[in-house]
Formats: sequence, C-alpha cells, structure tokens
Amino acid sequence: MIPGISRLFLLSALCGIFAFAGCATTGSGPVAITKVNPFHLQASSELNSGDPMLEFEHRRHLLGAIEQAEVEERYGNYFSIFWKTETKAPATVRLEFRQGKTGNEVHTLEEFVSNPGRTNVTKFQIAGPDYRNSGKVTQWKASVIENGTVVAEYKSYLWQ
Repeated sequence: MIPGISRLFLLSALCGIFAFAGCATTGSGPVAITKVNPFHLQASSELNSGDPMLEFEHRRHLLGAIEQAEVEERYGNYFSIFWKTETKAPATVRLEFRQGKTGNEVHTLEEFVSNPGRTNVTKFQIAGPDYRNSGKVTQWKASVIENGTVVAEYKSYLWQ
C-alpha cells in the first residue's frame, strides 16, 4: 500500500469521527436514543431560512395562536427525543437542561412511558413564563431510565 494513501485514509477517518462528535450518545444496546431534534421558536417577523422544513416547524408551533399574547406564550425551546427499545419495559425519559439566565442551574423535565413501543418519540417544551424568565436553553442532556438505571443518554456538545 502506498504510504500517502494510508495517511489520507487515516486523516479522513479522523475527520469523520470529529464531525459527528457534536452530540454524544451512549446506549447502543437494547435501549438507545437515536436522535434529538431541538427547535428554538423565537420572535421574528418573517422566517426566511430557505428551508421549508424549518418554516413548517415554525408555523406548526404557532398554529392556533390568534392574539399576540398567545404567540408570545409559545416562544421557547422544543425537543423531540427519538428512542428505541427492545425490552419494551416501562421507562422514564428525562431532559436535563441549562438556560441562559440561570447560569449553571440544571432544570429537569421527565415523562413516564408506561407502555413503550419498539420506536418512540417523547416531546418536551420550555415555553411561556419558564422561557421568558430563564432564557433560551443553552445546553441539554436526554436520558432514558429503566428501573432507576440510565440505559441510554444523548447530550449536546456543550453539556458538562
């Protein structure tokens, strides 16, 4: 093998590893978090991202809000946690997060899933007074807990 090609292969493999290191996950066993979709709905007169999926997400969260006060109550952070399980045992999905105005204080939201399927989606929102008073979510960690034990975890790059 040519030495330059093996170095090139090694360099491209390392670049690939670091490119996907933004979010870390554990739990590739019978329970795993496959993806976390964070969405920040904030005040904007018009969303011109060029991405129809982002524009749809923006409109979906504002659906039904008629008055300006209703629109402002919906500003905040929304999380969709996609997870799978082979055990199908009852589980608790936990979202731990820090917000801009509260410093290192960790806030926690939990949702108990009594009868999970093979694939699941659990949604959380930080909106209204919680968002207005404490600011946007700056870092987060999602966990799946079975029988008091964390069996899967997925966290943002900034989580410490």
